[in-house]
Amino acid sequence: MNRSTENENGTISPPLVPAALTGDWHNINNWCPEATWIYFFAFVSNVLVGLPINVWVLWLIVRGLEVVLASKSSPQPGRKLELIYCLQVPLVLLNYFVLNSILSKPLSFFYGLIFFGRPLFQCCVCVERYLAMLHPLTFLRYRPLRYRVGCLALVWMITFGGCLVFVFLQHLLNYALVVCMILLLSVMSFCCLAVLRALRSPGPGEGEGQGPHLAKKRAFRIITVNLVFTLATYLPLIVAAFLYRQISARSFYTVHATCYSISVFCSFVQPLHFLSRAGKLQCIMGH
Repeated sequence: MNRSTENENGTISPPLVPAALTGDWHNINNWCPEATWIYFFAFVSNVLVGLPINVWVLWLIVRGLEVVLASKSSPQPGRKLELIYCLQVPLVLLNYFVLNSILSKPLSFFYGLIFFGRPLFQCCVCVERYLAMLHPLTFLRYRPLRYRVGCLALVWMITFGGCLVFVFLQHLLNYALVVCMILLLSVMSFCCLAVLRALRSPGPGEGEGQGPHLAKKRAFRIITVNLVFTLATYLPLIVAAFLYRQISARSFYTVHATCYSISVFCSFVQPLHFLSRAGKLQCIMGH
């Protein structure tokens, strides 16, 4: 099981991944019940909101109704990871309430999928957009299917490596998460900011005083929103990782539970944005 103790200084001992994430809440409940409720609220929200919208998005992509739109804003592997992530939440609850935390270690594998796989696939999308916008010749050169398959295979290998770290090398997890998230966030931020800068510059046939084209304004707004919510998804978790061993276990789990909840709610933005662009939320929005 995923046990956590406090040392003589009151700081948290390994593992970094809170036991509540895998359903091993027994220790946490003894001295930090508020964190348990925050995790529980995030889990329930993920099932009630994240599961249906990700199923809806993946269904649209599989049906091929929005092929072009899907390729631009919601890559299929990323949606599958989100769906797996949502589906494992009932197992987490079952692990705590029925199975007495015997599935805690296997469930850690699923968190490797989401904490390593999701930012990796998002980073690939950002790099692809960056190349298409600023280096079109390079983009066309590496656009053939064999390069995409090779890149996809590499991303999956790194993701499964992260899953193994979650399960077997939790003493290295703090460093792996911090390095991975900081590196990927840096790449995503650079690519998005470079594209935003290019969108603000006048293109061929656009005068200096005419301002950006309507389509460029819309793309600028979309990329800005995605960048803001991407940063909001991962930065709190990076902050929590830096607080590891620096504060008491009670404080750490409270901070991590809050950061984890922020990450969960921010992860709803991209699929909801996809559904909005596909015109599937008009009945809800009243338009």
